[in-house]
Amino acid sequence: MKVLVINCGSSTIKYQLIDMAKDEVIAKGRCDKIGYEDSNLIYKNLRDGKKLDEVPVSMPDHKVGMKVLLDTLQDEKIGVISDINEISAIGHRVVAGGEKYNKAVIVDDNVVEDILELAEIAPLHNKGAVMGINAIREVASSIPNVVVFDTAFHQTMPDYNYLYAIDKKYYTNNHIRRYGAHGTSYQYITKRLAKLMGKNKDEINAIICHIGGGASVCAIKNGKSYDTSMGYTPLEGLIMETRCGDIDPAVILKILRIENYSVDEMDDLLNKKSGRIGFTGIGDFRLMKDAALEGNKDAILMRKMQTQRIKKYIGAYMAELNHVDAIVFTGGIMENNDDEIANAVSDMEELGIELDAKRNKEAFRGEGLVSTDSSRIKIYLIPTNEELEIANQTVELVKDM
Repeated sequence: MKVLVINCGSSTIKYQLIDMAKDEVIAKGRCDKIGYEDSNLIYKNLRDGKKLDEVPVSMPDHKVGMKVLLDTLQDEKIGVISDINEISAIGHRVVAGGEKYNKAVIVDDNVVEDILELAEIAPLHNKGAVMGINAIREVASSIPNVVVFDTAFHQTMPDYNYLYAIDKKYYTNNHIRRYGAHGTSYQYITKRLAKLMGKNKDEINAIICHIGGGASVCAIKNGKSYDTSMGYTPLEGLIMETRCGDIDPAVILKILRIENYSVDEMDDLLNKKSGRIGFTGIGDFRLMKDAALEGNKDAILMRKMQTQRIKKYIGAYMAELNHVDAIVFTGGIMENNDDEIANAVSDMEELGIELDAKRNKEAFRGEGLVSTDSSRIKIYLIPTNEELEIANQTVELVKDM
């Protein structure tokens, strides 16, 4: 069985084709800048290494983008399938499923409507996902589609962790509460951690730090989400590439008065013009790190601010969980910067957290235990694999169709 996994934004389609018999990615790539004159295709056949690198292709909308994607997968010279019917199912990443969806579901018109209605919870994600779902349903109507929600994993949080201390009518009438995100990643990491530790998943208590362009922390209790740093939207919590993370609400009111912003302008500032990009002018972590190493004072300070926020959440979740088996780091920043892991757990020896510098170096861009043998709480680097988790959940739903 082959599953096509799709993650759509408003102008991008990221995709992987996975052979589920081997848990093997056989092709992957991205359709970039959809709707723009310089739209292009990135594609790699992982069986023979043939690839296309930012090849200009006209993609005025997602429907054309999906057709380009499917045609490339079937191409006689560089493709990996001979017919579209070799794809058994299509799995989509959707960030926000609200309280209605606590598990993956097969797509129908009602599900699509719900995803659009929930776009307020994930304004940068849900609308793009719907563009992709509608497009692929048009160009490949015979293939079943499944949506996997990032928020679904967090539906196990207790009410005292997901409710806000505001007038309860806003929860009752408007469903305003903590939903979290990165749930698909946390679900994969929890299963993988249990395997590495030789435990059943429901025996695991852990703190997982998913640190990339978007970033969050999750407290795992008995294998389930107990608390998480992102809130009603992915804006809350850690400092991110373009998002501010935790902030005193009075600061928002003050800026509104200073700038005379509309609600939409304020939303744009907090979601797209804050975080690293707002404070330093450099959003990409790699470029900001280079700037810090070259002596840029704002970049140096931002690295410290990011680390401090991560440490605060680790400490808070240790207090919530009482017993912690492991702290896990995942996501692009931690998977590619061993020094960021070292920074995040520095000066925590009194809490039973001890990093092994040699193991940390050896695990760089890989997987493994990075704590000392004497560390009471184990530290792991585990690369996330959201696509495989989406594919597995997709297979579970369609296998009997």
